[in-house]
Amino acid sequence: MSDRISEALAKVEPHILAVSVINLDNLAKNYAEIQSRIGNVQIGSVMKADSYGFGAVPISKRLYKEGCRQFFVATIAEGIAIREVLESDAQILVLSGPLDNTEDTLISHNLTPVLNGIYQADLWINCAKKLKRKLDAVVHVDTGMCRNGFSPEDVVAYYEKITNYLSVSFVMSHLACADVPEHKKNVEQLHKFKSILRILGNPKGSLSATYGFFLGKDYLFDLIRPGKTLYGIAIRDDKIGSMLPVADIFSRIVQINSLKAGETVGYGATFKAVRDMKTITLGIGYADGFMRKFSGFGCGFLGGKKIPMIGRISMDYLVLDASDVDESLLKIGNWVALTRTPDYTLEKWAMELGTLPYEVACRFGQRVKRVYLGEA
Repeated sequence: MSDRISEALAKVEPHILAVSVINLDNLAKNYAEIQSRIGNVQIGSVMKADSYGFGAVPISKRLYKEGCRQFFVATIAEGIAIREVLESDAQILVLSGPLDNTEDTLISHNLTPVLNGIYQADLWINCAKKLKRKLDAVVHVDTGMCRNGFSPEDVVAYYEKITNYLSVSFVMSHLACADVPEHKKNVEQLHKFKSILRILGNPKGSLSATYGFFLGKDYLFDLIRPGKTLYGIAIRDDKIGSMLPVADIFSRIVQINSLKAGETVGYGATFKAVRDMKTITLGIGYADGFMRKFSGFGCGFLGGKKIPMIGRISMDYLVLDASDVDESLLKIGNWVALTRTPDYTLEKWAMELGTLPYEVACRFGQRVKRVYLGEA
């Protein structure tokens, strides 16, 4: 554990049992690294799901200081939350677009909707007509994700009407298989997107989210939309470590036990001690996002040692085998690391769970206090 993290943990209120230490300086370095790789292409940072569980307000404030001016959110509520802390020149783009009776909210908070079809386009066009001025918008065309967006046929037929009443910042699409570089769908979507842009008169375009820009310069266009890469999260083995991890998780020791051989730990008595053992109980459980599925094969770090998790994770607690840890470190209230950069990051944690690291990050609950390193 670094001195900087130790100092931050020492300031945490004693009643807080679990924390996520979020390094905003590493976030800034990741932003700069991405920008260095893409040249003059713009970055639109993805803030959805409360910045993947890391806190959209401080994250967006720091990224604005680093030069970011486009921020993507999933919902209007997410947009409102960061609009309150960003300057008016920051463009906040709402991926879910407008719904009935949301137009005034979008206008009053200076939010730009992503239009995903004719229905949404008509809502926003009618709002522009009522206000007698052009409104900003992004047009989303579906090139193969089959989730959100205009069909290619609809966007071609409707684009002239859209541009008559709206100011289109850019046209975007989304890659379905960018995390698998050799997947044929990447090239298919690239060619389809290029074709649509040509038909529409070559407006600005955005095709790539995090992994799209790793596919090469053909996928960059005018703006990329990194999310997890900003936060140092990778889902491809060959990209782990290519960016700096932004978060580490810690929990306090709340109980120290001496087990006799034959005693069991936790619900269901799934772990049985084969020898006398020393165990520690931490104040974090599945209610905090530490999934029950992790029972029996997770770990923690204390005193430079990797110590195994034993028994089932319960709602509020988990238990670790601390038999090999120096007794001087086994004190109620001491912090135990549940991730350790670079040995055991959220990516490796997620791989053991058979899920995605940003699913893990998004699950951390309100009881896990966020502690920030660096200025927001």
